[in-house]
Amino acid sequence: MSRRAVLVSSAVVLVAVVLGGALVAHARTGQALAVEAYAEPGGAATSRVSAAAPHVATIGIDGVTIAEDGRGLNSPPAGIAALSGTASGRGAATELLVSNYSSALGDFSPRIGTALLGSAANRERVADDVARLAARTGMDGVQIDLESLRARDRPGLVAFAAAVRSAVHDQLGSQARVSMAVMASTDAAGFRDTGYDLRGLTEHVDRFVLMTYDQHGPWSGAGPVGALPWAREVVRAAERQGVRPSTIDLGIAGYGYVWGGAGADAQVTPAAAAKTAGDRARWSDRNGEWSARLDDGRVMHWSDARSFNARTALARQLGLHGVAMWSLGTMALPR
Repeated sequence: MSRRAVLVSSAVVLVAVVLGGALVAHARTGQALAVEAYAEPGGAATSRVSAAAPHVATIGIDGVTIAEDGRGLNSPPAGIAALSGTASGRGAATELLVSNYSSALGDFSPRIGTALLGSAANRERVADDVARLAARTGMDGVQIDLESLRARDRPGLVAFAAAVRSAVHDQLGSQARVSMAVMASTDAAGFRDTGYDLRGLTEHVDRFVLMTYDQHGPWSGAGPVGALPWAREVVRAAERQGVRPSTIDLGIAGYGYVWGGAGADAQVTPAAAAKTAGDRARWSDRNGEWSARLDDGRVMHWSDARSFNARTALARQLGLHGVAMWSLGTMALPR
């Protein structure tokens, strides 16, 4: 389920969350449902972060990548400190994403992941570098976003999470949070095979963002980006591995995909998908998404503001901590 980079490169302090003036509350607990929105530097990111920040708990800022040899960080993209400042000034907490995304590969790199996680020296060095960068750019925490890992990386990932937590507390204070983006699986074997020892990670990670999107994509046949029944299965599978609902954020896609014909294997924004589909767009209550079959044979599936609302309802029903939307670069935060 990795957030495959087709058009884009990758995926707290709890505050009252207001969407359209109404408090979003858990159906079970009555507590506020936290919303995280992700931003990538460049383009209209500053204005979108400024608009979204008053209505979310956290802005996740993408971020910094790990060097090919796993021994350090690549130069961070310009503008992350400015985005952090914008978000903080508008009332949102911020966290810096650190990932094993490879520009050369155009995807998340298993090799980089193993190079980092297989060496204690690399883990400690990168953890310290990430925490220092987070402090220097005004972040409130760090999100570990290591994807497409292998089963053998599980112990190293737990050790890395522990190292990041220690370094973040040293640099940002003991109240600073460490979260982790987790590729979606519907059973224990799936999590293990993609490098996650969820039970072990719960000792060092404050919040888990389950990336309940990319159920289908250019690597598969046409289908929902992240159907609601599938998302529910992913949450239940994580809970069976010891992850408490109160520490889970449900991932929400702010994009879609096209299969077949001209423009195949492309990621599309919700606005572009709706415009292209026109009156062929069909909403599925079961999946909580749109789809369309075009005259030229192309098939589209996409998630939009209506999908966002369906997933916040699911998160409330399941008693989760919140939701996390990828990303402001493809869709503004729904109000």
